[in-house]
Amino acid sequence: MRLIAKNLTFFLMVVMLAIVISACNPSVYEETAPQIISAASLSELISNNDNLVIVDMQSPEDYAAGHVEGAVNIVKDDIVINVPVDNMLTSKSKFERLMSEKGIDNDATVLIYDTDKMSAARLWWSFLVFGNDNARVLDGGLDALKNAGIELTKETPDIKKTTYTAGDKNKLYLADMSEVMDQLNEPDPNVVLLDVRTDQEYTETGKVPSSILWDYKNNFYTDNTFKDVQATRINFIDLGVRPEKEIIVYCQTSMRAAPVFLSLYNAGYRNIKIYDGAYLEWSSNPNNPIELPDGASALPSKKDAS
Repeated sequence: MRLIAKNLTFFLMVVMLAIVISACNPSVYEETAPQIISAASLSELISNNDNLVIVDMQSPEDYAAGHVEGAVNIVKDDIVINVPVDNMLTSKSKFERLMSEKGIDNDATVLIYDTDKMSAARLWWSFLVFGNDNARVLDGGLDALKNAGIELTKETPDIKKTTYTAGDKNKLYLADMSEVMDQLNEPDPNVVLLDVRTDQEYTETGKVPSSILWDYKNNFYTDNTFKDVQATRINFIDLGVRPEKEIIVYCQTSMRAAPVFLSLYNAGYRNIKIYDGAYLEWSSNPNNPIELPDGASALPSKKDAS
């Protein structure tokens, strides 16, 4: 009887602990396949996938100096346009043409790596906006591949062109300036404006009023790999950024917003958008309000191009 009582007490303690944890964090996260793939699993991924396309997002010169065998080269400028401001999402037709020229079809699994912690996530997000959820990002980029002992080559692969068909832009993941202005005119407590630039940028040039500041570098461990799902959830819960809220992420030109979007998506967030025009578009309009730190005045500065 004494043993039964002890077991019952232990069981009740576990149940109470679960209730407390649930009460502290009642959010529900979407179950998702990992969107961020470790370098150590590359060989297994290649062997288990007959239609895998690896995308290297280095500059053409660095790509020529060394890349993963079979990888095709796509650079950031291939997937953006600079109208009305820098680094806007490219058009559907240009995206289709690019993927077709690079030998990527709609059934391919696309694994993307970079050297800047932004470009791969930006291409991954572009695939998602155009209706394709078969892309993945290699965690840690090219350095992680080297550290995992993956051999590089200078040989350029023969590319068999395909016919890629993109969907229309999915507005679930894409915000424009009017949506940001709507939040200012009629604030919704269930909408979060997330500015992932630095504190220095805020001090020098301001931010969209009511935005939460969170430097995109907080997205990564010191070895430049993405923080894991648990750490990501804890970080954003601490900010008050819960998955049931709508999150609009922006930076200077939406490049740094992409890895933050990816990290949130990988952690089970779904109600997320990137404000593609970003702070460059917002601050270029003299009619848009800007919030500065108390006592600060906007000073000329070199704007980060990301």
